[in-house]
Amino acid sequence: MKLKALPGAPGDLGGFSMFRSIARVVVPVCMLSVSVLASLANAQQGMPNPIAAPNPLTTTLSIFRSNMQDKIMKSADAMPEPKYSYRPTKDVRSFAEILTHVADISYTLCSNVKGEANPATPTAKVSKTEIKAYLKGSFDYCDGAYSGFTDAHLNDSADFFGVKTNKMFILTQVGNHDALHYGNLVTYLRINGLEPSGGWF
Repeated sequence: MKLKALPGAPGDLGGFSMFRSIARVVVPVCMLSVSVLASLANAQQGMPNPIAAPNPLTTTLSIFRSNMQDKIMKSADAMPEPKYSYRPTKDVRSFAEILTHVADISYTLCSNVKGEANPATPTAKVSKTEIKAYLKGSFDYCDGAYSGFTDAHLNDSADFFGVKTNKMFILTQVGNHDALHYGNLVTYLRINGLEPSGGWF
């Protein structure tokens, strides 16, 4: 039986012509989907898995915190020193002030969790090198707070700037605060034509 030609198509080749047009769209889309799924699978394989850790809940909080702090350190590296004084408006912190603020709060929160006096040094940090060293010092200090903590003490009482809470809240706020200000740093970098670092999430 002879197939009728599709309207506007030359003879019996109309169906083939339509198939070829659809294939031009569908095949690349399918290939892209496979590529995206493969990338996601590879990313998931590289993600830390806290399930088998001795303290999975604390480890989960620390994974998020570590990822944010890695991004913040890379942002500090990426911004040229002359731009450390950059601020988009006079009402907000400069790039350098955000980094110093993140370090200050990291020391404050993690010393709270450890039950220690805040070890932060009050001297002014001006150069890029000084600010990065102060920032890294605060992150290293927090590493000790998380690695020395057990899930059994997550509900221990704590004080959050005068508000009674538990230590899980404090540990959560470290990563939350880092993520909040990483968003500021990304904006500052992009405004200055710089690309923020990627990551697995």
